Amino acid sequence: MGVKIGGQIEKVNGRELSYTEFAERYLAQNQPVVLTGLMDDWKASKEWVFTHGQPNLYFFSTHFSKSKVQVADCGTRAFSDQKRLEMSVLEFVNHWLLQGSGDNFDGNGQSVLYLKDWHFVKEYPEYQAYRTPPFFTDDWLNLYLDNYRMHDDPDSCQENNDLCCSDYRFVYMGAKGSWTPLHADVFRSYSWSANVCGKKKWLLLPPLQCNLLFDRNMKSSVYNIFDDISETKFPGFKKAIWLECIQEQNEIIFVPSGWYHQVHNLEDTISINHNWFNAYNLSWVWDLLLRDYKEAKEYIEDIKDICDDFEGLCQRNLAANSGMNFNDFFIFISRFSLANVLELYYLRGESNSESWHWSATVQHFALNLASIRKIALKMKSEGGVQGNLGIHNLMESLGDPTFLKLSTDLGRIYAVIHEQEKWSCTKKILMADIEKHGSQISTCC
Repeated sequence: MGVKIGGQIEKVNGRELSYTEFAERYLAQNQPVVLTGLMDDWKASKEWVFTHGQPNLYFFSTHFSKSKVQVADCGTRAFSDQKRLEMSVLEFVNHWLLQGSGDNFDGNGQSVLYLKDWHFVKEYPEYQAYRTPPFFTDDWLNLYLDNYRMHDDPDSCQENNDLCCSDYRFVYMGAKGSWTPLHADVFRSYSWSANVCGKKKWLLLPPLQCNLLFDRNMKSSVYNIFDDISETKFPGFKKAIWLECIQEQNEIIFVPSGWYHQVHNLEDTISINHNWFNAYNLSWVWDLLLRDYKEAKEYIEDIKDICDDFEGLCQRNLAANSGMNFNDFFIFISRFSLANVLELYYLRGESNSESWHWSATVQHFALNLASIRKIALKMKSEGGVQGNLGIHNLMESLGDPTFLKLSTDLGRIYAVIHEQEKWSCTKKILMADIEKHGSQISTCC
């Protein structure tokens, strides 16, 4: 069955785009774009690729051979995803070198394998394969996970659980014919994907049309848009109008929140991918978490009367299925709220100008706080906020080196984004003043 293509994804030279333009045109509008000209100085672009454009698999087998990775079997479905295997990078490379190319199977009838979700940055932090482009550095998710765990309950979140992983920075590697089924990204986050080598075909559907992908009960969605889709089961599918993108080597695609997409490797391909969110798409994260909570609650509603702690069970199930629960998310936004206030307080103390509040950085912090406040009010209206972030906890955070690192790193990111020359490495000089005004900061947060 063919799909209706309504247009192509816009391609823009990233060197000619400012951060403010990117934020206004793509982050705020939740629109996809392909950026060029941003990967020329990447180490990965030199060491992972031969001069003729083919992946240098020998480099991976000699430098990273013992790493254990998750590999998708592109010919075998497992629920809404592909069957996953675990193997070493060396084993994966050997399989790749032995296989041919095909849609789902190689020339010997074996499934094409696709290495996915390799936490390369966490495993090899000193290697520095690439530098995240400034457009994507306002990344609260990975900044937070560099300092904290999203959920700490060992009963509902194991160390190797994908949803509770250490970060969302990945390397993907796949031969021609490998592919990823239709999906929307984890947490309804943004994502960016950089082609180090090879060529990909993307099919994306705007959020307003995503209801067309589901069955009559809105429970299950289409797995492969190129299958013969049952019109009886998925009555709206034929009405979907897709955007298409052929992503070339050294191009980076930005995928906004809530856009369902399916991706096919048209050539042997290596890509670097991040999932991330910030003030612009924080509402998408909360909306998905609330929906998942309602589904988790409905699923066990029949035991409500005999359960001693029904709400606690719902929250534990939510964390197990979604990677976090209401309390985790509230702690997350509370810490970022305080970090933004702290950075604003620092900027005010450093500025000698009466117009300091009009600077791009200050406006960015103000946008962040407004977004967090909006989400906190939504959480409160749904009963998702239990109690308040008290002064005692605020003072604990201000004395916590981990929190101060989070705050300082956030400030450094915005200094780069908005091209400021200096940024504080410590906030100790502010602690006495902040302690005097703790109640005011608590109100802001």
